[in-house]
Amino acid sequence: MKNKSSQVDAFNSRVQDLISYVVNMGLIDKLCGCFLSVQGPVDENPKMATFLQHAAGLLHGICKLCFAVTGRSYSIFDNNRQDPTGLTAALQATDLAGVLHMLYCVLFHGTISDPSTASPKESYTQNTIQVAIQSLRFFNSFAALDLPAFQSIVGAEGLSLAFRHMASSLLGHCSQVSCESLLHEVIVCVGYFTVNHPDNQVIVQSGRHPTVLQKLCQLPFQYFSDPRLIKVLFPSLIAACYNNLQNKIILEQEMSCVLLATFIQDFAQAPGQTDNQSYQPKGKCLGSQDYLELSNRFPQQAWEEARQFFLKKEKK
Repeated sequence: MKNKSSQVDAFNSRVQDLISYVVNMGLIDKLCGCFLSVQGPVDENPKMATFLQHAAGLLHGICKLCFAVTGRSYSIFDNNRQDPTGLTAALQATDLAGVLHMLYCVLFHGTISDPSTASPKESYTQNTIQVAIQSLRFFNSFAALDLPAFQSIVGAEGLSLAFRHMASSLLGHCSQVSCESLLHEVIVCVGYFTVNHPDNQVIVQSGRHPTVLQKLCQLPFQYFSDPRLIKVLFPSLIAACYNNLQNKIILEQEMSCVLLATFIQDFAQAPGQTDNQSYQPKGKCLGSQDYLELSNRFPQQAWEEARQFFLKKEKK
């Protein structure tokens, strides 16, 4: 058993060295330059769309790999994180490698620095949707790797408005065209963006109506009735509204907050939830279903306070 453990440690060390090499050879900077060079749509340029998909997919894969081999806490809310590879620092230094800038330009045919050139749309081609899906998967994997860094970068002035426009527009697209994979990535990303972050909570309830928060509350009925889809939506609603009375009031205009309180209670009482799995076995990463779990989207130590918050009747 000890020999197997040492083999795992040796493998993880080699993978960390590989990630460090990729970062230090300047790949993140080179990809950032490519993403920043995009200034418009890719609808008529399938080769460019394919490159952007694979480039964003590569960043997504590197983030997941880094999460798996650094032996860090399994909980994304544990501040005792370490990244000896330099990947997190490189992505911070480049504002997430320019991917949000690229996605904004692809969606709105304008630039973040000059929003007046952008033209809002709520219907996109398949090429554009695939670029958006891979970009959001990268955002979500980086949020799992370093949540405070993700919230700080995307919540910064300028980028936060771009993120809000992007989320709102993609939610609008998904209301017209069925695209579950895209919709679920947007929902999860909004949750990561807002959880335990009052300033970012304000961003999702501001702007043109319906706001991002209102659009989440107005999703089809099955997201409030089907257990599989509830598991996707409710943690993000909890994250966006916890300890924010204004957001809670907006939420109550569309649904009963008791539903969120009951959802938290059900999770708290589920087998295996009493012991918080703080540290992951080395080499384990968040699986496709793990990252939907409430414990990976809202801190477990705040569950009871959140349940009480959503049960409390606010004075009119």
